[in-house]
Formats: sequence, C-alpha cells, structure tokens
Amino acid sequence: MALRQQWITNWFFALGENAACLSDGRQVSLPHTWSIEEEGQHITGTGWYRTTLPAGTHHSEERVFLRFHGAFQETEVFVSGQQMGRHAGSGYTPFTLEITSALDENRETEIIVRVDNRFSDSALPYDRSFDWANDGGLYRPVELWITGPSAIDALSITAQPVLLPDGQRQSGGEAAFGFRGGLSGSLSGTEIGWTLFRGATDSMMPCQTVPVASGVLPGEKEFSLSPFMLREIVFWHFDRPELYTLRMTLRLPDGSISDQREWVIGFRSLKVQGSELLMNGESVRLPGMEWMPGSDPDFGAAEPPEQLEKMLRLLKESNTVITRFHWQQDDWVYDWCDRHGILIQEEVPFWGKQPEGDADVLFPIVCQQLEEMIAAHGHHPSIIAWGVGNELSGQAWQVQRYVRRAAAYVRSRDASRLVNYVSNTALNGPAHDATGDGDILMINDYIGTLHQGFEQHAAWQSLLDAHPGRAFIPSEFGLCEPAFSGGDPRRAEIFLEKMACYRSIPQIVGTVYFCLNDYRTHMGEEGTGRLKRRVHGSADLSGNPKPSYAIVRKEYAPLCAEDTPEGLRFTCRQDIPCYSVCGYFLDNGTERIPIPDLRPGESWLYTGPLSGSFSVYRPTGDPVLFLQQGCPLTGAPQNDL
Repeated sequence: MALRQQWITNWFFALGENAACLSDGRQVSLPHTWSIEEEGQHITGTGWYRTTLPAGTHHSEERVFLRFHGAFQETEVFVSGQQMGRHAGSGYTPFTLEITSALDENRETEIIVRVDNRFSDSALPYDRSFDWANDGGLYRPVELWITGPSAIDALSITAQPVLLPDGQRQSGGEAAFGFRGGLSGSLSGTEIGWTLFRGATDSMMPCQTVPVASGVLPGEKEFSLSPFMLREIVFWHFDRPELYTLRMTLRLPDGSISDQREWVIGFRSLKVQGSELLMNGESVRLPGMEWMPGSDPDFGAAEPPEQLEKMLRLLKESNTVITRFHWQQDDWVYDWCDRHGILIQEEVPFWGKQPEGDADVLFPIVCQQLEEMIAAHGHHPSIIAWGVGNELSGQAWQVQRYVRRAAAYVRSRDASRLVNYVSNTALNGPAHDATGDGDILMINDYIGTLHQGFEQHAAWQSLLDAHPGRAFIPSEFGLCEPAFSGGDPRRAEIFLEKMACYRSIPQIVGTVYFCLNDYRTHMGEEGTGRLKRRVHGSADLSGNPKPSYAIVRKEYAPLCAEDTPEGLRFTCRQDIPCYSVCGYFLDNGTERIPIPDLRPGESWLYTGPLSGSFSVYRPTGDPVLFLQQGCPLTGAPQNDL
C-alpha cells in the first residue's frame, strides 16, 4: 500500500513474437493466463499486454511504481516506448519497478508488458523439472503505487513473544517489538511516524483506534527501531490468529505526507527444541495437507480471490494446521492464512534432479528468490519456515553443499524462522542426506508405492537411529493414480496406514499429506492441454471432495467424540494431532456451549440434550467435527459428500 494505490485490471492481450501482435489484440481482465484458453492451452511462448494510464494520473513531484504480484516467467516492461525493467529467473515472486522517468503528467501513457513462459534453464523452476503447470501471463494482480518524492522500502519487523519455560501454551504477555527499513529518494528533514494497533481489517479483532505503541523517527536512508518490550500482547496462534497492524507515515519537512504503508503482523513463537516442536511454548504435533493451487481448469494460475478462498476453506476445514507450497504464492494467500490460522512453509521452486551434478549453479537465482520472498512476505505470522528445495539428489555431496549454503543464506536474512530441505532420498541412506541440514528432517514417504523395497516401521526406525534427538515431518505421503491402482478407497487406506505409523513415533512432530486436490501439471498422466493432470488428491481439480477427504478431516480433528450412556464425551487427542484445545464450542442446533480448555489426553462430558446434529467449532468459527445422533461420529456431516 502506498500513498495512493490502484489496481490495473483492464489490458489488451495477444500471443506473438513481438509487440506488433497487439494490433490484433483483445481485451482481458487481470488476473489472466493464456494457458487455459482454447487457443493458448498448448502454447509455451510469448504473450503481450498493453494498457494506458490517463493524463493526470500523477503530479510532477510524485513518483510512480508498478507492482507485479506475479508474472510467469520472464517479464519485460516498456513504458512510453522505454524499457523500464526486466524480471527474470522467477515467475512467482512479486517485483516492483519505478516508471516515473517515462511519464508525462499531461499525456496519456502506454504500458506494454512482455511475458514468456517457455521452459528455462536459467530460472527456477528449472527447465521441465517441476510438477505443476507452467501457466503463462499476468496471472496475479498488477498495482499502480504513487508516492511523494520519498518512499518507504521493504521493512523487517521483530515481533517475538517472551515465553516462560513451563512447557505450556502461552496466550499472551510480554513481547519484543522493533523494525528496520530504508527509504528511497530520502530527503533531509523528513520524519517517519509509526503506530502499532491491535487488530487488522477483516480479522477476528478489527483495528482499534487506541494504539498499542507509537513514535517518530528521523527519515534517514536507513532507519531502525531497536526492539523493546510491549506488555499485554495477545499471541498469534493457529486457533486464535490475533493480529496487529503497523502503520508507517513518511512526512516531508512541510508536513505533507510522502508515503504511507501498513503491515499486518502477529506475535508468535515456533521453534525446534531437540525432537520437539514448540508453538508458543507448548510441545505440539501438527496435522497438515498440501494444496496445489492453479488446478481448476476454469482459472488455472489466474485464480481470483473467490476461488483462492474456496480452496483455502477446503484446506482449513480438513483440520489442516500446517501446509507447504512448492512455489511462492500471492500475498493474498498468506493474508488469508494469517487471519484464519494455517502455518506455512514457503519454498523456492527448486524441484527435481535437474540440473544434473552441481546444484550450486543455480545458487544466485535461489538467493534472488529468497531475497524477494523474505522482503515481500517476511511479516506474515503464518509463514513459519523457508524451504530451499524439494526432491533434489539429496545423497549427492553437491546437493548437501548447496543445502548448507542456502540454509546459511536464509539464516543471515531471517534468523527468526526455520529453514528446511525436503527429501525423497533419505530412505536410501538415512545418515547421509541433505535433509539432515535443515531444522526439521522433512521426508517424502511413498513407501509401498514410489518407494519400493522398504518396510514402513523399519525404514522409519533407521531414520530415527541415524538422527537421534531430531524432529521429523513426513512432508508428502499419498497415492497417485493411475500410476498406482486402488483409486480413492486405496488412497484412504494408505492415509490411515501411514498415520498409524506416524502416531507411534514421538519424534514425528507433524505430517503433510499429499494432497488436497488433483492438480494440473505438464507431467500429468491424464488429459491434455489445460486438463493435463495428476490424480493425487482427496478432491478433484475443481475442489469437489472425494470420500477420502472425510477420512482426513476426521483423523486430523484435535477432538475425538464418543457417545456414552452418561453423555457425549470429547477427548483431546495426544498423538497426531497433539495440541491444547482452547476456546472451542459445541453447537447443538439451538445454542453454543463452550467446551472447557483441554490439554492433550483430557476429556469433557457433555450431558445436555441429545437430538439431531451437533457441530464443534474452533474459536475462529471454522468447523472441526460434525456429529449426528444415531449415526457414526464422523469428521464430516452425513450429507457433506
């Protein structure tokens, strides 16, 4: 958000080798991808976009920026015939270009954007070595930012709770708060006023008018506020995602505002301690599932907020607490997870065994993407870890060296979060795999399908023996059709078999089931064009749940329900999931009954009227369990599927 901001939604578009193709262009609205359109679904090549800014869009003393939330993959921007910038090596990270020098406030301005989605050996994802669709276009929003002569750059924010060492979940107390950032076009005599409010727009607790803290700093090129203690802070938790808003205003010497920005933050702690994962001081074991965005063939990667929310709600209502994304998502996705409570590992899309040999050859691109990720998304409390790769050749010394270098680079930029590498080779040599250089050993476990020659429990015991005192997460497990038979019934069986194993191993602190949905991918075994896909999910391409989805939701619920002669007994699970239940409530159709706070293993007996259907909800209002008298107690309503 800048002093003034507007979305640029209407463009002319055409496919072709040069901008001349726009003479036959057609009007499109962003977000847009040609890869789901009849004439473009088989094309990897160059697309062109053109729009105009009317005269008077800005004043002579103002600066103008274009903010691209995502353009796949290589992008060039021309304003009034001048090349203003190029973004290469990454098709999923946001970028900003200043275009002030090419503007005339008294004339209409033409903007042309070239986007190329051809497979590239100088980008990540690398060449064809990734398992999702390479949808081309301006598939995420484009914004116009207008500021005065001085503007605020990206900010690094400290928001760290102070915890007691008692092993229990802590909901609030003292926290350290501070920030550091910089100005572009800094002017002598400017001042930065900042205010921290409790709450955020569209969150559970709207922004309050009374600030938590505020102050004024000199408007220097580099500025900082040393961390200091705040009292009575409510900590962010996936079941109570309490947010705060930092508002920063840059004033010129004459008192006028040159720039204003806001960041939504949360105070939370998540760290590894030996073989335990601690969330706000409590040892937890978290259930999760991965969602593959861009898979509905009606939208592709150009998903509007309504489609994103549809899939995110499906993810949340599966009782998922933790997820990972193979590639970087839009701020809108992380904002939603901030407000609804989903923990995320955001990953550099370094996927697969290519380039063969030395993974370090792509290290500069990895660093570029990590810089862009941390600058754009580092304030989100939902992001708990950065991932530096997935399914590389983790037994090779070159990959091990790469993971160590990349992890060190991340920690030099953001020491407050975990950093991990996800492996599919650790089973082959448990003591010598690159995943051991992450904070958590993340293992893609396809024993019985893709991984042959292993026995489930024995293989995991070998991993535990090779890494005593370490924490693990099975970061993928599931069934992909038609490569493996059995369909959705077999998918549900595999899920239950794996969960029985994982629950028996205390060092496993979380699970990430793969995956929520069937997904579009250029590697797909079924379909062609925009319908080329892998059948790997508990929902179809459009997000319609299959029967296995109900199994996942029930098994991932933190409460188990039992109909007893005395009443309805709720027990807080103490395997996976394992975390305290606080602020939940039971809806019996006529009233909401608070469920007492329960620690893992504790129970509560409801002795009120039993008739009809019952629902259990989180403090956020998200459903946990649906129960119907006279029917088996399930994780989904009887008519849900």
